[in-house]
Amino acid sequence: MRRLAGVGFEWLLVCCVACACTLRQPDRTLTLVPSDLGTPVATAVQQAPTRTTIPLPSATQPASPTPTRAITTDSGLDASPSPRPTQLATWTALPDQSQFWTATPAADSTAIATASPQRGLATPSPSPTATRTQPTVSVRYDLLREQIPPPSTQPQVLRTSAASAFAYEVQSGQLFAIDDIRLTGGVRLFSPNPTNNSSYLYTDQKGILRFRAPGAAQAVELASSPFHAGYSMNIESIERNKHLVVELDWSADGRKFSFRIDTPAGLDNSGAGVWFWQPEAHPVHGATSQVIRDCAHAGYRPCSFVNPSSARHWKTLDVQWSPKPGDERILLTLHLPDEGRNALAMARAVADPTYANDAPPLARYDYGHWDLDASHIVVSGRRPDGRVVVAQVNAALADERVILDGTAQGLWLQDAARLSTGEVVALGRPGESDSGPLALYNQQGRRISAFAGDSAPDKVRWVADRSGVVLTVSGRQYLLGTETGAIDDASQLASHPQFSQDGAEVVAIPDAVIRGAGYFPGQQLRVIVSALHLRESPGTDAAILDSLLWGDYVAVFAGPYDNEGNRWWQVQTARNRFGWIAGNIAGSPTVGPA
Repeated sequence: MRRLAGVGFEWLLVCCVACACTLRQPDRTLTLVPSDLGTPVATAVQQAPTRTTIPLPSATQPASPTPTRAITTDSGLDASPSPRPTQLATWTALPDQSQFWTATPAADSTAIATASPQRGLATPSPSPTATRTQPTVSVRYDLLREQIPPPSTQPQVLRTSAASAFAYEVQSGQLFAIDDIRLTGGVRLFSPNPTNNSSYLYTDQKGILRFRAPGAAQAVELASSPFHAGYSMNIESIERNKHLVVELDWSADGRKFSFRIDTPAGLDNSGAGVWFWQPEAHPVHGATSQVIRDCAHAGYRPCSFVNPSSARHWKTLDVQWSPKPGDERILLTLHLPDEGRNALAMARAVADPTYANDAPPLARYDYGHWDLDASHIVVSGRRPDGRVVVAQVNAALADERVILDGTAQGLWLQDAARLSTGEVVALGRPGESDSGPLALYNQQGRRISAFAGDSAPDKVRWVADRSGVVLTVSGRQYLLGTETGAIDDASQLASHPQFSQDGAEVVAIPDAVIRGAGYFPGQQLRVIVSALHLRESPGTDAAILDSLLWGDYVAVFAGPYDNEGNRWWQVQTARNRFGWIAGNIAGSPTVGPA
């Protein structure tokens, strides 16, 4: 009994000592903290002594960063009512570990935290697993390029006034630059508003007309007659566009504009001819009215509902608004196929749906151009009796006064115009036809330039201020300067147009990530707005390829490119699509680091 009592006393003594030791032992909890390399490490943190029950250690994962649900609106960004549910992302090794919280993945791609038992503490139960699911973009590292220095600027070669004289072959993704305007969705024709630098007209590679009104944020597709809302969605190619726009012109005050439609063969040509738009929409017929309906040949649909004047068939070739602000007169050049020659007609831009039911009277001069003061019209080519002249007529296309008799001098003369100096010049060549290349002649009949190209031009278009004239010859475009007679082969402008008022320079679209721009190649970002468009090129005029929702992941491939007040990045999406997003719209971010 004494022995047992001794043993019991010793056991009690040991228990007391152990209890005292436990009271002196600080509590410990385990917390996961990121190391310098980004690997979560279990760390014991000292706390003040307490007599409360010792908690079991727990490895906890900090909450995944939650994107801010800011909603930014512009034409390229649509807000949706709520974010799309997304899975949390796993820790995974990425090229630049300093930008992400990462951990070396185990075989099952999870990071597991464990703790060893402490003396005097109960053995902890198995720790929970801290997990983030894999980022949703499988980055195409084989397509990534190394970072590049800031791209060099490209010198602009022509003034804005010349922009409407050229035809273009700017494909989607290529840059069309004029002053502060940057278009990247493809351009065939462009015409700046003569009184407002932010307003313009242009057609894309399918010949679809788009219009940016003064004060508008961006260009929109014209939906008035003969078009309708969503018209372009059904146009597969330019060859299938029955309302193919081939010419754009503004009124002198910049309030109205006209567009000429030349329907491809085999399509419904009921809309062929010249139309105009005005801001005061007709209560029934909308903002557009037709100026003239073309009746190009027998069987042409408009021929059945237009009353001809002095010709059976005609087709519009050229449109010129009066250079006088507020003047609604429009000078038309028409081709008369039955006579093998051209004629002039004076029409008006009036909001009358029946106006185009009657063809205007014709004056048989091959070519005509307004004087800059709108007081007269300079005519050239053959006059009604077939004689080749340069002459002046009034706005009624009458009271001819001959300036240069081409027939008497053995010259063919066409597209004559009066310069700002008052002198009249014309395109011409020796002989009595336009069957060969043309040069510039003064009003005395003396040649003042070399011949442009190797054949007769397919198209002639004067620069608005008469500083030059553009001839399209066998697919090439030549600019003849009227002051010096110099000829510039401006064909490169067809695919790389650069214009400005003051000779400024523009920045090219980068094809890789610019060094020091904020992101690195392949970096994954997360959408932090309700909806964001993925576009074919960096501009709101570009085609929409996809729509991204709140929480979606993208990987950076190129950029940034600043356009329209937005900062654009080329990215790869989780669906393996490549395009451009506005990563920053008017100073507000739309994406952030994952």
